[in-house]
Amino acid sequence: MRGRLHPTDAQAYWMSAKIPNDQFLLFCFDTDAASNSVHEQLIRHARLVDELGVRIIAAPLTLGAVSLGYPRVVPMTVDDAHIVDHGSPGTWDACTTAVAELFADQLDRHESPWRLHLFAQVHDAPHCGGPALVAVLQISHALGDGRVASSLARRLFGDTRAPSHTWTERTRSSPREVIRRARRAAELDRCLAEDVAAGLVPPQASGRPKVRVNVAPNGPTSIRTVVAARSDFPGVSVTVGAITAVSLALSRYLTKHGDDVPADLGAEVTLGKTGERHSRNHFRNAGVGLHPHTTDLPGRAAKISADIADRRLRGEHPALAAQSLAAEVVPAVLLQWGVRQFDATAVPETVTGNTVVSSVARGAADLQLGGGPVRFTAGFPGLSPVMGLTHGVHGIGDTVTLSITSSESAVPDPDVYETLLRGAIDEVSHALHRSARFG
Repeated sequence: MRGRLHPTDAQAYWMSAKIPNDQFLLFCFDTDAASNSVHEQLIRHARLVDELGVRIIAAPLTLGAVSLGYPRVVPMTVDDAHIVDHGSPGTWDACTTAVAELFADQLDRHESPWRLHLFAQVHDAPHCGGPALVAVLQISHALGDGRVASSLARRLFGDTRAPSHTWTERTRSSPREVIRRARRAAELDRCLAEDVAAGLVPPQASGRPKVRVNVAPNGPTSIRTVVAARSDFPGVSVTVGAITAVSLALSRYLTKHGDDVPADLGAEVTLGKTGERHSRNHFRNAGVGLHPHTTDLPGRAAKISADIADRRLRGEHPALAAQSLAAEVVPAVLLQWGVRQFDATAVPETVTGNTVVSSVARGAADLQLGGGPVRFTAGFPGLSPVMGLTHGVHGIGDTVTLSITSSESAVPDPDVYETLLRGAIDEVSHALHRSARFG
């Protein structure tokens, strides 16, 4: 598989030099198999997946430090170096500590855009009857978003039926096409403004005041996982149920530290785009209210669901698609120049959300490794200059894992926050079940 990176993916590639954006997909298998016993199987599977047999190279022509073309995808040989065997960390807690330490060692996409980490004989892993084998796929965001990465992970573990996402290779555009797309985007942008004024489309979400977790990540990074069930969130989507629990936990965490809870506390939520996929990354981020002062939890979940629906409605307006099409023909030198101007140390007055929630369903719980079934999967959205606390929501089969990633500067007591989130999940689940029973 060859070709130029789409501008959206190239932006992720270039931005990784400013803000690390490798994804870490964790899968826990209920087996005491030695990690070296599965190397050959994993390499064999990886060699059958075209998208795992590529690496990314910079454009050959440059102007100073700026590329005159988009990075390219070229073939790569998959070998034993793609599997990193970490042996046995001991307990599940020790394993999560070891996984968090991986975040500091980001991939060199010129060598390989992915690697797989194995941890064997992990004791006390959730939902496992004995020692577990934990596999963590580290993959560059330039190679794909959460849905693409999840599909690649499934195929790496031998699922030949996993969906294969396709996209159109970027081609050069004539000056006439560039002008045409720019004019069309401007025309539809005016249409969007008119539709917002007429109440047909929700306005852009407002920025939110920063809270104590909106600080630059400093000190050790911690991860925690809370394994739940799909049935814990009756009557709502898993994403809405999880965000409702996050809203309760974050509000209580702020209160516990003596802070006021702003009425417009919010989350930055990743939403998959609809329509034809042109790039490996096919999603947008949206600000969603957490409605912390709505004490009725089913009512809070309903408001969160409505906010997500509003963000989707706005995202489906033709103006947004036209903007994306116009961005596709931006010359590489201009896009990379814009990325280079980004100041990762600048502190904005407001934020899109006070925390991040990224939710991806990873299919049926029919994966196996080392003779053992998968019990749960997890993911850890990266931290950024004003985001010291993020959440992943990842399902496989009927199991849902809420993951917490935090820096010491934002959450110096991650065990406290984990306890609050566990309690919030139970409380939200109880309220939703009661509402389902009694209306």
